[in-house]
Amino acid sequence: MNVVKKALLMVALFAATFSASAIEVSFDFTVFSSGSSIYPCNAGIKHKKANDVVCYERTNPTNSCNPNACETGQSCDCVCSGTDGSYLMDFTEVSYANWSDHNETYPSSSKASFAANQNKNFLFSNNVDANGKVSGNYFDKQLTSLNFNLGSELFGAEYYLDVCFRGPQIDYATAGINTNWVAKAEATIQDLTGGYASYAAVAGLTVDSEIVCDYQVAGQPNALNYVPGSDVFDGNDAITLIDNASLGYSTAVAAGDDNVTGQGNKAPTFCRVRYTFSEATNLSGKEQFRPWKTQAAKVCTKTSIEEPTL
Repeated sequence: MNVVKKALLMVALFAATFSASAIEVSFDFTVFSSGSSIYPCNAGIKHKKANDVVCYERTNPTNSCNPNACETGQSCDCVCSGTDGSYLMDFTEVSYANWSDHNETYPSSSKASFAANQNKNFLFSNNVDANGKVSGNYFDKQLTSLNFNLGSELFGAEYYLDVCFRGPQIDYATAGINTNWVAKAEATIQDLTGGYASYAAVAGLTVDSEIVCDYQVAGQPNALNYVPGSDVFDGNDAITLIDNASLGYSTAVAAGDDNVTGQGNKAPTFCRVRYTFSEATNLSGKEQFRPWKTQAAKVCTKTSIEEPTL
C-alpha cells in the first residue's frame, strides 16, 4: 500500500511541475552620465595710451609743473612722464595646456607672452572674421600659470582672467526638467612685498566680474563631447556678478552672485566668467606714476556655478 501511495505522490508532483503558472520579462535600459567642468581658460591685458604728459615738481610733488618753462636762470625741478608707447611695457606671461577631463592625465604645458595694447589683447581670441570663420574652440585650453608684468610709467592697466564652465551634457531641456543655476565669483589680493604701501592701494585697484552662458534648447541636444566654437556667446547678454569693487582697501573679499538659469529654467551648456582688474585712471599728479620699487601681489579668484535646491 505504501508503494502505491508513493507512486501516486510522485505522479502528482510530476504533473504539478508542468502545470504551474509562470510569467517572465526581459528589459534593458540606457544610462547617460555627464558632470560639469570648470577651469581658467584665457587671459588678457589692456592699457590705453595716456591722454597727455603728466608732470610734477620733485621738491613739492603736490604741484604740477611745465617743463617748457625751464629757461636759463630759472629753477628746473620738473618730472614728467613720457609722451607715447609706455603702455607697451605691460605684458602677460602664461602657461597653458589642452583641457583635460577629471580622470585624464594632466597634459604638458606651452608658454606664451604678449604685450598690452590700447584694446583688449587676449591669449585666445573669441572673434569671428569677416567670412564667419571661427578662430578656434574657445573652451579647449586651460591655463596652468599666469603672471601680469606691469612696467608702464603710469597706472591705468586693465588685465583679465576668463574662467570656462562646461555644463552636464544631459538633455534636461527636451525632458522638460526644470533646473536652477547660481554663479558666484570672489576675488582677494595678498601683498607679497610688505614694508611699503600695497600695490592694490597705490594702484587704486578694482575688480569687476561678469558671466555669459549658452543654454540648452529643447529638441536640439548637443552631441556627446560637443565643444562649441568661439562664437558661442553671440547674441547673449552678460550678467554682472561683481561690480567695481575695491581690492586692498576696506573690502577684504570682493564677491557677488546671481541666478544664471536660462529662460524657461534652461540649463547652461557653456559659460564664461570674466574677471576684469582695473588700475585707477582718476589719480592726480605724482600718484599716477608707478613706483620704481618692485611691488608684488597674489590675486586669488574663486568661481562656482552650481545647481542649488529649487
